[in-house]
Amino acid sequence: MKTKRIINKKDVMKELLATMFESACTQKKLLEMLLEEIEAEESKPTPIKDEPREIIKGIDELAEFLSCGTTKAQNIMNSGILQERGIAYRAGNRWRFNKTLLTRLLEEEPEILNGVSTEAA
Repeated sequence: MKTKRIINKKDVMKELLATMFESACTQKKLLEMLLEEIEAEESKPTPIKDEPREIIKGIDELAEFLSCGTTKAQNIMNSGILQERGIAYRAGNRWRFNKTLLTRLLEEEPEILNGVSTEAA
C-alpha cells in the first residue's frame, strides 16, 4: 500500500520564502562587491592616450621647466611627489618626467611644490 505524502502549503511557502531571501541576500552582496570594484576603478587616474607624450629629461631640464634651480628641482624629486603621481620614473640611471602630467598637476594644484623644502636632505 502506497502512502501519500501530505504537503503542507505553509511549509512550502516558508521554504520558498527562505530560499528567495537567501538568494536576495547573495545578490545584494554581489552587487555591493561590483559597486566597490566600479568605484575603485573610477578612482584610478585615467591614462592619457590621445595627448602626445612629451618627456623632460633629467633634473636640469626639470629645473628649467619649473624655472627654479637644480637644487630645488632635486629636492622636489627627493620629496616623492612626482613619483607618487606617476610623473617621474627612471630610465636606466636617469630620471624622466612626463611633461603633460606635470603640467596638469601644476594647473590643478599650483601650490603643491611650494612646500617642498629647499634644505639638503
